[in-house]
Amino acid sequence: MSTQSNKKDSSSSDKPSSANDVAILLDLDNLVIGAKQINLTFDVNLVLDHIKKLTNGRIVLRHSYGDWRQDQQLMRDLATAGFITQSAIRLNNFSKNLADMQIVVDTMETLIDGHQYSTYVLMTGDRDFTPLVQALRKRGKQVIGLGVRHTTSQSFASLCDQYIYYEEIVPAPQLSDAQVEDLLSRSLQHLLASEERIRASVLRQHMSESSKGIFDKSHYAEGSFRKFLEKYPHLIRVEQVETTIYVTRPEKKEKPDLPLHIVYRRELKKQRLRVIKREMRFTILKDMIRHLTTEEQARWRELIDTMAEEYKSQGKNISKNAINAVMLLARRAQVIDTLKAKSLSTAPVLLRVKGAKALQDAIMRTDAVYVKEILAFADSFDEEEAAVALYYEPQFARYLKTIIKNFERLGL
Repeated sequence: MSTQSNKKDSSSSDKPSSANDVAILLDLDNLVIGAKQINLTFDVNLVLDHIKKLTNGRIVLRHSYGDWRQDQQLMRDLATAGFITQSAIRLNNFSKNLADMQIVVDTMETLIDGHQYSTYVLMTGDRDFTPLVQALRKRGKQVIGLGVRHTTSQSFASLCDQYIYYEEIVPAPQLSDAQVEDLLSRSLQHLLASEERIRASVLRQHMSESSKGIFDKSHYAEGSFRKFLEKYPHLIRVEQVETTIYVTRPEKKEKPDLPLHIVYRRELKKQRLRVIKREMRFTILKDMIRHLTTEEQARWRELIDTMAEEYKSQGKNISKNAINAVMLLARRAQVIDTLKAKSLSTAPVLLRVKGAKALQDAIMRTDAVYVKEILAFADSFDEEEAAVALYYEPQFARYLKTIIKNFERLGL
């Protein structure tokens, strides 16, 4: 048995053993802002789970330091995870140094407060903490560092007993069925714009680049790429010439007996884009924007219920299903965002469009999603039929042409 495990504090003999006790000190400015710069969301619970497995210890002290205003949701997550946040609102460079000094002072105080921590986790990559690491290790403490690679000083990381890069513990993002089909559709539309057919390998490479490598890490990329493609006969036809596999558009079907605008609506519904009549659609968008502008935080199901009650009291015949359909459309159109939750019904909803023209922007964006989806699945695009499908009147065809010209500006 080691000397350290036999040592006891005679003045506090009833204290529990601290051989595996862990202290965590989180530099918010360094780690959270660094994660945002590479489009990652900092997940404190993911980090805590990793630290517990790595140390097999008890996390006793959890402190964070920095500007609490930068991310209100993160502050709530930290509080739920048991962190005490010491505010250091950054007004100038000295404010940043003040947060660093607080971390150093609090860490050194733990060495004399009667509770000995065996492991210190410094969530930062700032080289200013190099002397602190040296002081802790001199006193027999294990020091684990954690940060984002591009903000981490290598001299600081090399001094730690272990250094963890946040990017390496974040699970690879996964594509949903709808997202992978959309990725395939957009890739085909781009590659077959000027070609009759292309090699399957070229299509796979484009899907990989368009998804920034996420497709390659997903389960869709496992096994035969040909078998994956054959699951989408409505989007693609697979041909093999000797040993080379090619892809082309599926054979055109005979023109349906149904009017084209009905076909458009049915196909949109298959893509979970139900067409709600324009007056009702605009009403729901307007009220959704009003609620999300005035309420601090609304959850998906709560917002639907609130709006449905309003419509009922006003004598308007607008169902919850219609509200849900418009919100799904608005999310696809980047009018709203949803934060991570156990299910969509409990997910917090955030408004992305702002300002006096928020409703006008929302209408254009949602219409653009409809039109873009029609262009993706339709063998031929008829503006008047599309106008009847979306607006029930053919005179809106000129407006839809304007929407198409503005695809790039809308970022959809």
